Amino acid sequence: MENSDISENVLKGFKGTYNELICQDDFSTDGHPLYNRQDQQQVSMFMVRDGLSSRFYRLVAVSLGMLSALLLAVDIGLGVQLMLGLSLGPTDSKVSEKYSPLYQNLTQISSELEQLRATHRNMIHAKEEALTVLQRELQNVYKTSGQLESAKHTGMELQRQVESLQEQKVALQSRVTEVVESCGRCLPGWELLNSVCYYFPLSDSIPLKTWDRSRDNCIKQGADLAKIDSEEKQEFINKAIQALRYSSGSWHLTGFWIGLKEEEDTEGTWTWLDGTELTQGYWADGEPNDAMNNEDCAAIYSKKHPTWTSDRMKTWNDAPCRNALKWICEMKAKAAQELKL
Repeated sequence: MENSDISENVLKGFKGTYNELICQDDFSTDGHPLYNRQDQQQVSMFMVRDGLSSRFYRLVAVSLGMLSALLLAVDIGLGVQLMLGLSLGPTDSKVSEKYSPLYQNLTQISSELEQLRATHRNMIHAKEEALTVLQRELQNVYKTSGQLESAKHTGMELQRQVESLQEQKVALQSRVTEVVESCGRCLPGWELLNSVCYYFPLSDSIPLKTWDRSRDNCIKQGADLAKIDSEEKQEFINKAIQALRYSSGSWHLTGFWIGLKEEEDTEGTWTWLDGTELTQGYWADGEPNDAMNNEDCAAIYSKKHPTWTSDRMKTWNDAPCRNALKWICEMKAKAAQELKL
């Protein structure tokens, strides 16, 4: 602030001159004891004669004081402008050197701030694009997941169908073997076991019949109701009716009449149609129970009652002879061959 110091020195000079003028004009005997009364009188006379000159000096001093004050105000204003950096003169190299680094730093910070703002905007834009891509990919993932779940369900269903077809294939192969073996020995639609042919009327066009009418049907074909007097026959007929997958809904309608009946005169005695007494039966648990004293005919069932055990051999049940069921006929293979001829 060198300009401010110079202005203060100039102001002090003008003040000193002004004070000297005032002092010379206002001296008195009290202020200057060296003068005697005669001198004092002479000076007073001089002051009267020169009153106009004294006023002129006073006017000059006041004008110079006002001019100094004006210069001081201008100097202070210039100093404030320089401090605030609002006005830097082209020749003021010191001030320029002092504020130039700060201005450069401010310029650099402003530039970096603008770059950060641009980077921030780019990052927000990139984030929005990434979110859009992510949402699209998530939708694809959900869609693929749904398709995968559907394909998995379809695969499981196909696997069950394959297993079912394999079971049917095994059953059909067994049936083909039986048909081939029985060819020429049994009538069409009859099954051969050793030297005996069996008939299972499973067609829906064939109505259910009572025990007596079922036997009549077998007799018309030169046969009779089946006699199951061995474990081999029981297992063969069980497999046959299971492979044929006969089912009429309720378990008690899935029975097949066989040639076994309780004696009317002897309760609890069961005999085959050829008169031989039953010695080995394959009754289900709790059977025969002759419920209501009206169950005198025997049948073999393809579906078990819920209370029966899982023993595949125990499938017999006593039932009223008037019930309408399917039936099983049997004849010797030789007789079947003769009928074919």
